Amino acid sequence: MPHQRQLREGPKDWYQRWLEQNMHAELVPAVLERIRQEGALRASDFGSDGHKPSGWWDWKPAKVALEYLYAFGELFIAERVNFQRVYDLTERVLPDWVDTTEPTPDERDRTWIEQGARALGVFDPLQAADYSYRKRTPARPVLQALQREGILMPIQAELSDGHVHEWLAHRELLPLLQQAADGALTANRTTFLSPFDSLFWGRGRDEQLWSFHQRLEAYTPAPKREWGYFCLPILHHDRLVGRLDPKLERKTHTLRLKALYLEAGVQPDDALVSAVAAALLDFMRFHHAENLVIERSQPAEFGQRLLAHL
Repeated sequence: MPHQRQLREGPKDWYQRWLEQNMHAELVPAVLERIRQEGALRASDFGSDGHKPSGWWDWKPAKVALEYLYAFGELFIAERVNFQRVYDLTERVLPDWVDTTEPTPDERDRTWIEQGARALGVFDPLQAADYSYRKRTPARPVLQALQREGILMPIQAELSDGHVHEWLAHRELLPLLQQAADGALTANRTTFLSPFDSLFWGRGRDEQLWSFHQRLEAYTPAPKREWGYFCLPILHHDRLVGRLDPKLERKTHTLRLKALYLEAGVQPDDALVSAVAAALLDFMRFHHAENLVIERSQPAEFGQRLLAHL
């Protein structure tokens, strides 16, 4: 594929540099041959060669070799076992019916940006590039071409700043957009979103549409965190109304909310408390938690009413 070709033929990426600098380049063919002979394997099936990890992404040599082979298309992820990737030869994982004809870079970019446009529904033009992990500058001519061809259509969007902006929508979604404008589509689900949810892939989209600033603070030193280590946004119908910072204590089957927040102006009325309580019960069942502890709630009334409801 074009991306894999770019990796092979372009400047050396960090996998290649790391393997060469640490004198592990011979690992790549050895790891590949072992999988060819033994079948699908996990990184844990390989020795560490004395490597002692010092933090996240400080992988042992065999793991780097596996990821190198995966990035270059020699290996595929066959499955996951306890969150661990299981690697196997591409030809043993990829179904025969998959068309492996290599697209041109332009065809690739158009496909990915159109995919982003369909997923976003309505969007600022460059957010389609964000969604598909394309760099914004080279994505601009692709977006312009799609607009000239009438594939991406201009729409008027009133955003959270109170102003109307010209955004885009994929032409295939215009009937759905009209249904939403006519009130034929209603949002009635309440759930908790992952910080990595695709809802936040378009840069600035959270604040433009919902006046909600999504931030993952797991990589922020604890004293500098505003919300918490791994806060989950609370989606209530068509609004992002708050966030919670959960911690699962498996030994005691306890879900501990280190912090629970509502956004400014959101009131903990009966409907919201009932909906969030139902979502919490689902969340607890999924994690086999039997007890709930709320350490801190802002406002305090929200946490108190949730516990009372549960």
